[in-house]
Amino acid sequence: MIERRGFMPSYAIPLSTAFIWFAVLSFLGTVPWTIYQYRKYGYFNIWRNIVLFSFIYYCLTAFFLVSLPLPKNRNDIEFKHHVYTQLKPFNFLSDFNTIPGFKPYQLNTYPKMLKSFTFLQLLFNVALLFPLGVYLRFFFKKAKKWYIALPIIFSVTLFFEVSQLTALFGYYTYPYRLFDVDDLMMNTLGGLIGFFTAPVLLFFIPSRDQLHQKDKVYSSDHLASYGSQLVEALLTLVISKLVGSIIATFLCHGNYVYPIQLLISVVFMIVLPIIGSDTTIGGKIIRLKLLLPEKKRVKSLIYRFILIYTPSLVSHVSQSIYAFYSDSVSVILLQVCVFLITSVVWIVFGIILIKDWIQKRDAVFFNYLSRVTFVRK
Repeated sequence: MIERRGFMPSYAIPLSTAFIWFAVLSFLGTVPWTIYQYRKYGYFNIWRNIVLFSFIYYCLTAFFLVSLPLPKNRNDIEFKHHVYTQLKPFNFLSDFNTIPGFKPYQLNTYPKMLKSFTFLQLLFNVALLFPLGVYLRFFFKKAKKWYIALPIIFSVTLFFEVSQLTALFGYYTYPYRLFDVDDLMMNTLGGLIGFFTAPVLLFFIPSRDQLHQKDKVYSSDHLASYGSQLVEALLTLVISKLVGSIIATFLCHGNYVYPIQLLISVVFMIVLPIIGSDTTIGGKIIRLKLLLPEKKRVKSLIYRFILIYTPSLVSHVSQSIYAFYSDSVSVILLQVCVFLITSVVWIVFGIILIKDWIQKRDAVFFNYLSRVTFVRK
């Protein structure tokens, strides 16, 4: 139950806190989650991830709404003599009688009731678990599973109320929120409303069956998706640079970092696939198999490596030229030209990737130009 400290301000803190935590968790989890998606499904399903990330944000928001703001300290005596429980069902009905100017039998007084803290708190309690009901309907698919959704919804609201009664499970000395039976009832009601009205809200979202049907497109031995081919190359480059940096740090005292990174990239992208591995290091992580042409296999891998690594090589050369300080006009013009060339290389590289993605090409340009194919394992 929220406190009467100004309705909207009391929600601003938990909403902003939930957003911050969501942003942190998303930042930390995006890379491993993306790898997991491509490893398990072979592609990154936008709708599946919208549902997942929105559910995470909703869970954080709901918990912070019933928990924040927190007391100033763990032993805050301000709450020592507060009432901790309200066990009378439908007690909120009597609260409506305390609304100034509101009379149940006079319709012209209802606007005052609709603007009152009592009504807004009731509305909040109904709305709190409404999204949970929608998510459960998406998961269970059919309305006849309501008997499973009901105990889940009730357990969640009971968890919230118990956390309030126990002062966040004993972390604070005195409870700072009210354990209210009416909250249990209204939260559960809101969850059930969400469960039964979910089809209206989920009309434009693919069902779980439709998502699973699309998963079959990228099953074993099928051509890898465009996104998974990009992730493979990115993972291989990142791991090559990481391993190269570690080797340069411990064996060369931090010198020759880029040459060693380049050498490790050659090993991971050319040598290993040739000597027996059927994929690159990035492909192994997300379960992709490398198929090479019967003839000129080494040439194909070298050509692919050049296409992928060219922007990085150009940037490295550019940095070396930028490091040369001189007042000479010719040197400055050279640096400007190098900057323009580097920018053009990266822009063209990015434009080609985006253009092929928009046109829904099956393969990334550095793969189809080098006649290299990746398929799902």
